[in-house]
Amino acid sequence: MKSHQEKLRENPVSASGASHEKAQLFSNKTHYNPHDPDARISVKPGKARKLNYHCSMAVDTGQGVISHIQADFADGRDSQYLPAMTEKVESRLKENELRITELLADGGYSNGYNYEFLELRNITPWIPVFGKYKPEREWVTYNRKEDVFICTMNKRIPFKGFDRTSDGQPIKNYRASKKDCIPCILKDSCTPKSPFKRIFTTTYEDYYHRAHERQHTRQGKQMKRLRQSTIEPVFGSLVHHYGLSKINVIGKIAAHKVMLMSAICFNLKKYLKTFNRKLVQSAAKEAIEHCNATFVMPSNRFELTS
Repeated sequence: MKSHQEKLRENPVSASGASHEKAQLFSNKTHYNPHDPDARISVKPGKARKLNYHCSMAVDTGQGVISHIQADFADGRDSQYLPAMTEKVESRLKENELRITELLADGGYSNGYNYEFLELRNITPWIPVFGKYKPEREWVTYNRKEDVFICTMNKRIPFKGFDRTSDGQPIKNYRASKKDCIPCILKDSCTPKSPFKRIFTTTYEDYYHRAHERQHTRQGKQMKRLRQSTIEPVFGSLVHHYGLSKINVIGKIAAHKVMLMSAICFNLKKYLKTFNRKLVQSAAKEAIEHCNATFVMPSNRFELTS
């Protein structure tokens, strides 16, 4: 622990929302809360580091009700929770003879595996591309049909095989020929440190490409506005009005119960509003029908005789 702290002091890494000089020395690798071991240290831009739980939620954009909510560890990424959430929501909807056709999420859920996972289930993912994906690269263009890069000098950079990153993720390796790169007049600008041009891409290139094209369409922009107008207000209501601003329990299981109760209260209020609205509409409809009804009154005939 001492040597780790010394390395952090020698190579300080600034973190958003942690302006204090000692704040960067606190992380989940070095500290934990013995009172609540399930809580994790997390930080958001502009906010101080705190012990938190991660809340994942699914909302029906048609009615605005919460269809799923769960508690997770705060040191995990949003994208890693999406497959399990999708399976749970799918199974719950299947019991009511419903199915998911489109899924809206923010950029935190952008992941090549998630795009593949959803498309294989015939679900259209409306998730903005976020991360290291590059739709365009300098000095080269990509021929998707032949799976080859073409450089500015019209030289081919073919696919050579698969490699792995430092964390074990598979990547595709494209490599040009030395005969083409060494005598090239653009070598000093294109690849100054290597005798040939090398390009690494994700194995989910096609899924990222389709997601990137979707988000820049007119429908993609509409889906973004739909998500911002339906999902974000629900989460804000849970935080500010339904007790999720602070979890007063210990353990992830208890935190999940708190989130579940908040979601139940939100849905009950939503249903009551919908029920009252239907009653008012039905009463107004009956009143209109009553006013438009035609009443036939019997006529009295008088005969005058002398």
